[in-house]
Amino acid sequence: MEERIVEETTAQAKRHGMTRAEFLRTAAGTLTALWVLNEVSGLPQSGEAAPLPIRRVQCEDEDAAREVLDRRMFIVDVQLHHADTTMFPGTGFCFLRFLDTQGCQQNPEILGQLNFVEETFVDSETTIGVISGLPNGVPLGPEVMAQTRDLVNQLAASERCLSQVIIDPKAPSGSPTAIDSMEHQVKDLGGRALKCYTYSGNWFLDDEQVSYPMLEEAQRLGLRLINVHKGLPALFAPGSEQSVRTIDFPKVVADWPRLRFCAYHSGYFQSGDHPEGLDGITELLQVIESMPRHHRRRVYAEIGSSFALTLLQGPDQAAHFIGQLLRALGPSNVLWGTDSIWWGSPQWLIDAFKMLEIPPAMQEQLGYSALTDSIKRRILGGNAARLYRISRGRKRCSLPADLLEQVQQEQGGVRADRSLRVYGARTRREFLSIFGRA
Repeated sequence: MEERIVEETTAQAKRHGMTRAEFLRTAAGTLTALWVLNEVSGLPQSGEAAPLPIRRVQCEDEDAAREVLDRRMFIVDVQLHHADTTMFPGTGFCFLRFLDTQGCQQNPEILGQLNFVEETFVDSETTIGVISGLPNGVPLGPEVMAQTRDLVNQLAASERCLSQVIIDPKAPSGSPTAIDSMEHQVKDLGGRALKCYTYSGNWFLDDEQVSYPMLEEAQRLGLRLINVHKGLPALFAPGSEQSVRTIDFPKVVADWPRLRFCAYHSGYFQSGDHPEGLDGITELLQVIESMPRHHRRRVYAEIGSSFALTLLQGPDQAAHFIGQLLRALGPSNVLWGTDSIWWGSPQWLIDAFKMLEIPPAMQEQLGYSALTDSIKRRILGGNAARLYRISRGRKRCSLPADLLEQVQQEQGGVRADRSLRVYGARTRREFLSIFGRA
């Protein structure tokens, strides 16, 4: 795919009198890359059978490309991250080992606060972002999350950023993410929802001794949304294959009727990672099906990283992924998230989702609904706006541009100055080296 993208974009750049990097920053460059993704996946480029329909003219003509990609939508990304580079000065910071060949060892700031602001709020269409940290406060703790949120909102002179409350129920009292820190995180730091990670200490949401004291405190403090990392054990926490399963949802949802629960990453397991062979979101779908309908209404799925992974397997796999979630949960219970800055600028994911379709044949054979513009708008922003109590009047098309959007316009739009930086592993060997298995 990389070779074909180089070939196609080199030819197009020459036609337009641009460098290849300049062309790749355009809407036509993005659609050329997606065209190649269709090609190497063996999928049709257009017509009813195409899950990612692209016309050749849209790869060659910038106006035609902008017509389909530059449809502004209200976008709430509920899973954003960056790293606190002050924790790890110099090369010691890169324990994350995000593609050292891209300069992380020499320039750890690429995963830091200011680059996060640029990649997310200047070089993408993200309207509002929600920052998450990690359970032990490394590499981003609650205090820095709030500082970054405040910085974004100060720079924008508008509320463009929110932050989560990060809790590890097994952390000892007095720790930055212990249960007894929740009141501080809610009342002083302004966290809007709880985020927890069952892989940190290998526990379950329905554990009455470990989890329920945390949920009781969250409910007391007025939090109504409980977000939990589920799935992707090899990518984030090798050895956590059991605790990142969604089998704890039925009991905890039933026991806490005033709370809503969201499975981040949609409980997605890559091939071979699930302890019982239930790849993808098979287990999440089984769990949801086993629950009473009135309980399902309080279950949500967030698609960060999982959408990216399925898309790169082939746009038809991304269509199946979204189709399954819509069939199981309905269009009001799927949330947009990207897991950026780990993926770089989230704009490529926004662009791909705008173009994605669920072909009629899939709908008929598998009972999926069509992925209409109305449903896309719910997933991209409307559903999260409701959960996070964001006023829909915040839609930027009805308000004067805030200061960050002005910077965006002055540079020529979201695409004009994109870094095109790759943050993660590009080969299987690089991916396995993260875990010392290369």
